[in-house]
Amino acid sequence: MKHLLLSGLLLSAVVTAKPDDGYHYSPAVGWHWYNEPAPQQETQEAQPSPQKRLSAVETMQKIKALGDELRNAAVLDPKSPQKVARWIAFQNYWSDNASQFSATWQKVLLLKPELDYNNRHSHYNATATLSYAQERKAQASAIKAVNERYGVFFFYRGKVPLDAKLAQVVREFAEQYQMAVMPISVDGVINPELPNSQKDRGQAAKMQIRYFPALFLVDPSTGSYHPLAYGFISQDDLAKLLLNRVTDFAPRD
Repeated sequence: MKHLLLSGLLLSAVVTAKPDDGYHYSPAVGWHWYNEPAPQQETQEAQPSPQKRLSAVETMQKIKALGDELRNAAVLDPKSPQKVARWIAFQNYWSDNASQFSATWQKVLLLKPELDYNNRHSHYNATATLSYAQERKAQASAIKAVNERYGVFFFYRGKVPLDAKLAQVVREFAEQYQMAVMPISVDGVINPELPNSQKDRGQAAKMQIRYFPALFLVDPSTGSYHPLAYGFISQDDLAKLLLNRVTDFAPRD
């Protein structure tokens, strides 16, 4: 019944009769002695033009416009049972449609399990620790690969508290993963967390670094370098960035 009502709303049209415009004179029959037969005009039956099939986008646009009209009509005239009923029927149609879509979705996942994202990345809490352990293992492998090829330049400002906070993160990370880090103070103030720091001797300008603090991967064999992070970053995010850099930011299954 709801679907019939919605279909009626979509297909309804107003038919009006053409009134007499007062400019056509029709003499009364019998006024003259005789009536000459009107010449017969050959009429051709109008061929109905084929209706254009609406695309899915066009159909949704029309249905959305109808929904806006029904909702506004009901809100503006809340005492009209007919208008409110039409709006309720429209809402129920979409609720039924959404329910059917959800059921079909589940059916498709059973027919085509390769489409089920949960088969690759489980969203259940019980498997969260497994996913985390797998990710940490991949990060550890990436850090090991970085250590074999790269070093890290850490450019910081000794007078800025934010940089000092990151200095602590970098020191702890380097100790945990035995990573070679070269701290470089760009303002000449050495952070006590990094006593082996060097003062900047033009490296930042040569590498065109304008934002601090900054972490860069440096390949000693070629002299090439790549930005790793700007601003403060946690140890977990630093490990993720190293994994992204090693995999060239490739998506992971």
